[in-house]
Amino acid sequence: MMFLIHAAFALGLISLTAGSALYIWALRNKGTGSGIGRVVGFIVMIISALSLICSFYLGIKIWKEIYYLNIVQMHSSPMQNESPVTAPKEHHHRR
Repeated sequence: MMFLIHAAFALGLISLTAGSALYIWALRNKGTGSGIGRVVGFIVMIISALSLICSFYLGIKIWKEIYYLNIVQMHSSPMQNESPVTAPKEHHHRR
């Protein structure tokens, strides 16, 4: 599950970079297409920023759930090292 969160975060960073590049390109150029480029770049930046925030929030939430679940399992299940050691039985042979 954490791999999916990492992949979503990486794709969010890529889309934020692409939106920023398009927006900066549209600001530096004049003429046809620069207005639509500015609008599309701004929309992509907003959506990718919101997506990054959601991915980060859900990643932290899932990580905490997995972390606390592992701690609870460690404390509730008996460990092999903590089991009582019984003394070996001695066999008495009759002479």
